[in-house]
Amino acid sequence: MNTYINISLISMIVRLIVERNDIEEQEAIFAFYDSKIAEKVADRDMGLYLLSPYLIYELWNAERQTGDFRHSPYFGGIQ
Repeated sequence: MNTYINISLISMIVRLIVERNDIEEQEAIFAFYDSKIAEKVADRDMGLYLLSPYLIYELWNAERQTGDFRHSPYFGGIQ
């Protein structure tokens, strides 16, 4: 996997997780990095790092709630 981490993007996503789920920052960091969508964001070839942090949060939240980010209404065919 070609890994690319955009620290600013991750920081914004984690902030959204904290604010919208009423959890501590460290828990939010672990929750994000433990998700499939985090793997997709880290893959530079996929280009998800170019998406809005709000959209990535919604994909993450769908994964958290249903077990699969593809259940998000914002899912657009990410493999």
